[in-house]
Amino acid sequence: MRAIMGAAPRQILRLLQAVAFARIQCECMRLTRAVGRAVGPERFEYHRRMDVYARELEFLQHALAPDERSAVRVERALFLRLLLSSAPWRLASWSDTETLDEMPASHLFEWVAHDDERMELAEIESAMTPQETMQYAYARIHLASQGSI
Repeated sequence: MRAIMGAAPRQILRLLQAVAFARIQCECMRLTRAVGRAVGPERFEYHRRMDVYARELEFLQHALAPDERSAVRVERALFLRLLLSSAPWRLASWSDTETLDEMPASHLFEWVAHDDERMELAEIESAMTPQETMQYAYARIHLASQGSI
């Protein structure tokens, strides 16, 4: 699927990841502020980026053909599955008994990212058409046979 993807779908996939990163950063900053740590102007910058990316996504998505929209949805779901499959390694070094004020920023980021990835994947999977679900299932089987997911 990746080999036949045009420039607009690839750009959308990059923007979706950029939006997710900004969303995760905003949530980390919100949680950090909740425990009394100082939050600087970065939070506003991440909100601004999310707005800019959302406008770019909307513009690019209107230019996609239906088969390209399907390819983006399936590719994004596969990428999120790949990220989630790395969770045991990403989250292994921290304990969920740590309070937010004790948790290092890197642990907080991974914790928030993992939750965000799970929620986004569930949203994408529930929005898939039957044809997309079939393509997604075949791709997952293929990747699993290669040890990728």
